[in-house]
Amino acid sequence: MKKITSFVVALGLMGSIAASASAAEVPGTATPTPTSTSTVTGSTYTDILATPIITQADIKPATPQIILTRSTPFYFSTTGFPIALLGAQVLDTTGAVMTDQFGNEWREIYTWLGKAWLKVPASAYVINP
Repeated sequence: MKKITSFVVALGLMGSIAASASAAEVPGTATPTPTSTSTVTGSTYTDILATPIITQADIKPATPQIILTRSTPFYFSTTGFPIALLGAQVLDTTGAVMTDQFGNEWREIYTWLGKAWLKVPASAYVINP
């Protein structure tokens, strides 16, 4: 506890020294004043805001998201064994969707292990953009 208190006090002192040093006036410096004013004439300026930086072709639709409400297994392939379980969370998908012969919907998702497949449970919500 003493070490934490000493550390906090040292940080406070350093902060107050830095604040007073930055606020101190430096002798021998003065603010320059303009001696003459000039006007620019005959210049051509382009309106930067007239051309959009992001065009409609640059915008790509977002991929669907899946909201899991309970622990759900995920797989490396749609025919393999489960890798691990995902808890209740919002998942980002790659947009790839597949339906197996039993009518189950599979969606490819991003995980900490790379891309994987998730059999979308009935308790999950799929949000399409």
